[in-house]
Amino acid sequence: MRKMRARNAILKTLKKHPEGLTAGAICHHANSRHIRNAKHVSNLVKGMSMIKKMIEKEKIGHEVCPYQVNVYYYDDEGAEI
Repeated sequence: MRKMRARNAILKTLKKHPEGLTAGAICHHANSRHIRNAKHVSNLVKGMSMIKKMIEKEKIGHEVCPYQVNVYYYDDEGAEI
């Protein structure tokens, strides 16, 4: 039950932001007590069929040692009517 509530919160957040969000940004925008951290979001997103990862990853960090993170978006082509 807790996973379903967290997945629904992730889905609603990504529907509001069609340009896509990182896992950390999903935690920030969701405002749900069922979502704990970015790792929790990425684990829950793996089991969702309507959420896709963008091919281009976002670079975060300093110029010396930047790292890439996944950007997730809602794809309604796989959604049921």
